[in-house]
Amino acid sequence: MLKESRVLIENFDKHFLRKYKWRYHLMIVDNHYFHCYSFFLQAYREKEKVRHSYDLLEIPHKDELYKQVLADLKNHTQLWIEYRDTNHLVHPGFDIVHDLSHGHYGSTKYHAKNDEK
Repeated sequence: MLKESRVLIENFDKHFLRKYKWRYHLMIVDNHYFHCYSFFLQAYREKEKVRHSYDLLEIPHKDELYKQVLADLKNHTQLWIEYRDTNHLVHPGFDIVHDLSHGHYGSTKYHAKNDEK
């Protein structure tokens, strides 16, 4: 087993606590900005909006390395895997102007698309 796979599985086992009424899934991001693949464990409690994201591993953009690490991860767990690609980012559908969950304790102002600075 590759060193990267061992580190990924160790980090996964450390954070995957199998807590009662918690949901878990894996997320793999193909990050073109930093030329790497990032592996995360997403965890959230039932009926709560806040997600906990644990950074498990980051590896360089090498296809053979990525395929082997992914195969080792799939052999270790059967959790659902969500794939994301920074070349295809998705807009949430509306601009967030008031978000108490992420430190915006006041109203955040955005310029309208037609406004000029």
